[in-house]
Amino acid sequence: MSRVAVYLRLSMEDTDDRDESNSISSQRVLIMRYIDCQEELRKMERAEFCDDGFSGTDMKRPGIQRMLGEVKAGRIGCIVVKDMSRFSRDYIELGTYMNQIFPFLGVRFIAINDHYDSREHKGNTAPIDTAFHTLLYDLYSKDISVKVKAALDSKCANGEFAFGTAPFGYEKSKEIKNRVIVNPDEAEVVRGIFSMAYAGNSSTQIARMLNEKKMPTVMQMRCSDRKNKDGKIRAWSTQAVRHILNNRFYLGEMTYGRTSRKYVGSRAGVKTPETEWKTIENHHEPLVTAEVYEKVCSFHDGISVDRKTEKHPLVGKIYCGGCGYAMAYKPLRGKNKYRRFECYKHATLQIPDCCTYFSADMLEELVLSILIKELMLRGDAGKQKESLRSFQKTCIEKLEKELAENRNQRKLLSQEKADLYESYALGKMDVVSYKEKAEELTEQKYLLSVRERELLEEFEGISEEFRKTEEDMRQIIRFSRMEKLTQEAVDIFIKRIYVYKDKRIEIEWNFRE
Repeated sequence: MSRVAVYLRLSMEDTDDRDESNSISSQRVLIMRYIDCQEELRKMERAEFCDDGFSGTDMKRPGIQRMLGEVKAGRIGCIVVKDMSRFSRDYIELGTYMNQIFPFLGVRFIAINDHYDSREHKGNTAPIDTAFHTLLYDLYSKDISVKVKAALDSKCANGEFAFGTAPFGYEKSKEIKNRVIVNPDEAEVVRGIFSMAYAGNSSTQIARMLNEKKMPTVMQMRCSDRKNKDGKIRAWSTQAVRHILNNRFYLGEMTYGRTSRKYVGSRAGVKTPETEWKTIENHHEPLVTAEVYEKVCSFHDGISVDRKTEKHPLVGKIYCGGCGYAMAYKPLRGKNKYRRFECYKHATLQIPDCCTYFSADMLEELVLSILIKELMLRGDAGKQKESLRSFQKTCIEKLEKELAENRNQRKLLSQEKADLYESYALGKMDVVSYKEKAEELTEQKYLLSVRERELLEEFEGISEEFRKTEEDMRQIIRFSRMEKLTQEAVDIFIKRIYVYKDKRIEIEWNFRE
């Protein structure tokens, strides 16, 4: 069933303007009113997609990606936005979708405030005024980006801490905006770590000592109200200790300009050359002296930490059954005689049940054989569920019929209400009778609207269930005869793999039960 997509977007630059017309709710009201006034569109089922807090210069937005996925699947016939800048502020990107992708897929595109409807320009490119508007949107975004960066640099140059969370050991002042002050409890831990390092202890030894003292981690001290839902043992790691020992912020310095955006709207930053960094000394109260820092700092110039490692399909999926933490993959390099997964927490936690290492080759063979057996079992079970899919299909058809009847009844009630007003206007009935009958019809329409929402929710639920069941079977058939474990198969079917000291494994599947 082809639907009309309602796309809403609000970014930080829009909220800064304090323009209520740009708010998500205002966009929704404007678009819904427009659809209600269009005879062809108001008959179509509506699907809403929203990106709140995302820039229009980047298409990597969750809402728009879900919508484009529905478009490619043929489930969207029309897209309605408040204006073109809501869809995209990138001149080239917007032009590609308007002039090539949407026409090819047969999707109608409407930008209300720009008075643009692709159906009126079928077979032609967008008119010159529309193209000019999109170029202005693009230039506006770039101009805003430059101004925001300049404002941030100006604040930093004036000594303001215009960033998010202050480093561990500090907090943002509640009295003076953009100023950092010492957090006594956290600072005591930081000084203790530097003191242990100054005494000659390594990062691993320090992490182990902190864990033995049952010292709360950074996350536990800052998010004490957050429950431990995943069951992991919270502990200090070598990396966490090393991060503190390498941070020059504890010398009282503030460094900014370390990263820059790849392009306007990008959320990922790229590291700038160290020569371009800007540092303000004596910016805040230091926690350690320069002498202590220089002795314990474990970072050395000239040592590259970027290594090209071979990829393994199970990376990111393997967890230690003893401590619950992810295991690190160690490829063939240097002293490593064979590929393996190691529990990097074992050195600091010293938990007896930790699986210290597991052969990657052996794990790959085990997972492949278990996966093939699981696919065969689920394939056989799927064949026995034909009756369930038949029942789901019957339910979908029944809901579609009831939805059509519901909408027809609402249409008849609207016509009856219009006829009623005409009779009242012509003096064929008194005002009391008119109001009573009109309220009765309004109540009936409201009840039908409530029922329609219930039907739509039920319809979408069953349709999604049916679609996922079909998709599961297609994937099972596709991968049931594979001879080598692939990254794609792992990503589709496996959520996590727990390995234990006795070399047994447990797999958490991505299958729907």
